[in-house]
Amino acid sequence: MPRVSQQYKDERRREIVAAASACFLEHGFEGTSMHRIVAATGVSAGALYNHFPSKQELVAASARAALERVLAEEPAGEEPSEWVVGLLERLAGDPATTRLLLITWGEAVTEPGLRELAGEHLGQVRVRIEERYGRWALEDLGLDERRAAEWVGMFAQAILSVLQGYVVQSCLLPGFDHDAYLDYARTLAAQ
Repeated sequence: MPRVSQQYKDERRREIVAAASACFLEHGFEGTSMHRIVAATGVSAGALYNHFPSKQELVAASARAALERVLAEEPAGEEPSEWVVGLLERLAGDPATTRLLLITWGEAVTEPGLRELAGEHLGQVRVRIEERYGRWALEDLGLDERRAAEWVGMFAQAILSVLQGYVVQSCLLPGFDHDAYLDYARTLAAQ
């Protein structure tokens, strides 16, 4: 029997995760069965279970892929407001990822594996903010190291709140005003 390359296996996994993500978006994590994912992917049940032995592993892979898309590329802009708005624009341009983030955070409340994954992701976002704007606080704001560390800690918390607020409001709030939210984010980041 011919051997299958790792590249082929990785591509097949990505295809399965993409199809499963579409099912999760339509039916939620609980409402999506492995049978439904088999039908969406077109692979056999054996092939699906070969790549993902359990639904929980597939849920985690789908959530991880959505979370990683948020961090995939660094938004442009030196000013904090430019960086935040760039991140929000990327979320606006990818509503499926935004919705999958909300679904993941909702399930993370009761699912320890997803809670750990979501917490790890939010921690990564926070570290990126602290790395990027810790130097900025020292150099551009002229703060000493102690005050810069305090400032960036508060700033990181505020920005995480802005990002989470965007996900929740853009998905759930009728008549959500994207432009008004961007103005809010710019104002908050400029403080």
